[in-house]
Amino acid sequence: MKKAQVLIPKPSSKFQRVQCKECGEESVVYSHVSTIVACKACGNTLAEPTGSIAKINGKVLGSAE
Repeated sequence: MKKAQVLIPKPSSKFQRVQCKECGEESVVYSHVSTIVACKACGNTLAEPTGSIAKINGKVLGSAE
């Protein structure tokens, strides 16, 4: 195969901006977290690990790029 035809795969993980449901504080969270992520302002759980893509407990505002 020629070098020009080799496709570079894109990652499925990304950083996301998440807004807390309780206080409205914005945080940047990785999409594949391995530990529980809490809000810095109120302590509410923002993301929980599930083994692959995290369970987000807030409003996702978009990617943080």
